Amino acid sequence: MNIYEIHKANPDVFTHLTLKDQLFLYYKCPQTDKILRLYSNYNQLAFTISGKRIIHHGDKKWTTSRDKGLLLKRCAFLQELPSDYSGWEVLVLYLKDDYLKNIFEEFRQYLRLDNLPNVEVDMIQEFEINNQIRNCYESLLPYFSKPQLLPDTIFEGKFRELLFSILVHPSNKHILAYVNQLINEYTIPIWEVMEANYYYDLKISEFAEIANRSTATFRREFINHYQTTPGKWLTKRRLEKAKLLLQTSDKMISDITFECGFKNVSHFSRIFKEGFKMAPSQFRILKR
Repeated sequence: MNIYEIHKANPDVFTHLTLKDQLFLYYKCPQTDKILRLYSNYNQLAFTISGKRIIHHGDKKWTTSRDKGLLLKRCAFLQELPSDYSGWEVLVLYLKDDYLKNIFEEFRQYLRLDNLPNVEVDMIQEFEINNQIRNCYESLLPYFSKPQLLPDTIFEGKFRELLFSILVHPSNKHILAYVNQLINEYTIPIWEVMEANYYYDLKISEFAEIANRSTATFRREFINHYQTTPGKWLTKRRLEKAKLLLQTSDKMISDITFECGFKNVSHFSRIFKEGFKMAPSQFRILKR
């Protein structure tokens, strides 16, 4: 599910404000399923007001808290209810590249862009929140109940102050490095998108959205890089991961199906038999 489109289409559930086509949300998460499969085609910043959720990407997980903010890059991820079914009150700010670029150019002279770290490959990253950052984002919250309270220019000023406070914090240089890369019109490589997200059950058009390309451009660049079609590559890569998990773990077949991006167990079993001439359960017995 495209979480941006879900947020945008349901303002009665996800209270939101728009500013120059930027979407800002403040809501109590209505999640009831244990795990949601989500993806976003825009970068987002998330600030936990209260409660928590567990966010998974690949083999890593992050538990949201008031003490840390989260940068979620364009990617697919899993959102899990904690064991205590805690509620989650959250402020989410979507960042579109063009708008972010305009703000960044205004900030550039005040930012320390020398000796930045290499951009981290993790699609989800925590960042530090100090009192100044917390005061900034909390000052945005009243606008969601009274959007007419002040003009957009005042709200925008508060948002810019928040973003600036995050970027100048000395412990957030990894965030500054990523934003600086975006601003310099960096195009994420096809291989980086695929290696970070192949184990999620996404359509080709959804992989293209994450890669910030049209579906036609995505297909063309994919074939140029991998010398095969996205569908064939995804099947092969997912089977490789499933094969490894069958050989090295005691996970249930249903869990492996989910973790490798197959639609359901019957679909996984059929594809696995086509590739290895035996059922996953047989393979596990013979190859261990």
